[in-house]
Amino acid sequence: MNYKLLGEGVIVYRKSFDKLQEVEAVIFDCDGTLVDSTGSYYVADRMVACIILEMLYGLRGSLGEDVNDLLAGLEILGGFNNDWDKTSLLIQAIVLKADKPPEKIANSIPRINNIEDYLRRCSVEESSPDYIKVGVKWLSEKVSQAYGGFMSLKEFEGIVDAEAERLGRITQIRDLRSLLGPLSSYRSGLLTMLYEEVFLGEEGVREKYGVEPRYISWRGLLDGEKLLIEGDVLEAVRESAPKGLAIATGRGRWETEKSLGALLEYFTLEASVFSADLPSRYEKPDPRILIECSKRLGAEKVMYVGNSLEDLLLVENARGNGLDAVFTGVLTNPHALEIFIKRGADAIIEEVNLLPRLFERGEVLWRPF
Repeated sequence: MNYKLLGEGVIVYRKSFDKLQEVEAVIFDCDGTLVDSTGSYYVADRMVACIILEMLYGLRGSLGEDVNDLLAGLEILGGFNNDWDKTSLLIQAIVLKADKPPEKIANSIPRINNIEDYLRRCSVEESSPDYIKVGVKWLSEKVSQAYGGFMSLKEFEGIVDAEAERLGRITQIRDLRSLLGPLSSYRSGLLTMLYEEVFLGEEGVREKYGVEPRYISWRGLLDGEKLLIEGDVLEAVRESAPKGLAIATGRGRWETEKSLGALLEYFTLEASVFSADLPSRYEKPDPRILIECSKRLGAEKVMYVGNSLEDLLLVENARGNGLDAVFTGVLTNPHALEIFIKRGADAIIEEVNLLPRLFERGEVLWRPF
């Protein structure tokens, strides 16, 4: 069969088995790999959608934890490295599939004094009312149909436009996108500014951007993140990687350092790349983020550890540009296993703390896969 079992929760592609022992450096994704971001980014996606739907269209509702499966599904398509894109698409789908075309009631949103109410509404298990469920279900079906291929916001907006034309709502959808604004930086538009303030909180906005928050004064969701990896695991991996460990992530450096805390000591930060702080051409799966990180480490043979298709595509694209890289997939995304096996990921681990097992030469078990 194609995969070797190296112990419970760890499988390796047969042709990649020896290459794992040649790795000089290990480079990590952050969200879903080093930290659990379901309590931060996923909640921010839902909260920002709720705020914008209510403030711009009067559509009051709750986006519950049942939406997380949709968000995870978007991530596995490889083109949704940025949560701004996921949130924009979620809003578009709900407006598109509302019972009747909702009338715009405002062109902007005021300062929000009841942010905790939105948090409570997004802490429920099930979304409501029905118009939200219909929009989420429609988008979920489109995501399921796209599994196995690469899809980004641009491709999905083509699907939205086709449905909007069918329903006679294309003008409304285009007007909505204009209201949300460009999705390029913190102050590029309404969605990005609101999102960063929900996610980072007022302290984070001040420290990262040097400005006062426009819409919200509160603690932010970043503190809701939990570490997935343990320090002794990083130490063990570092002992097996002579050129060291680094991070190549779609998030910014400030929030990455805030979440990792004491674990930062295991990484070579000057070699790490944080694409949210760089021009958009460094956004995954563009290979430059990984190639640049490898170059800074002085490593010719690297392992990249991630949890989504965009991470696997990043490695494939880097190989196409001459980098000797292997990919290890972590199964924190419920849709990842099938995709990783289908595309021949070099190694797959059930959880990130099993990573040192890939560098050991103990008894190798076999099981059909």
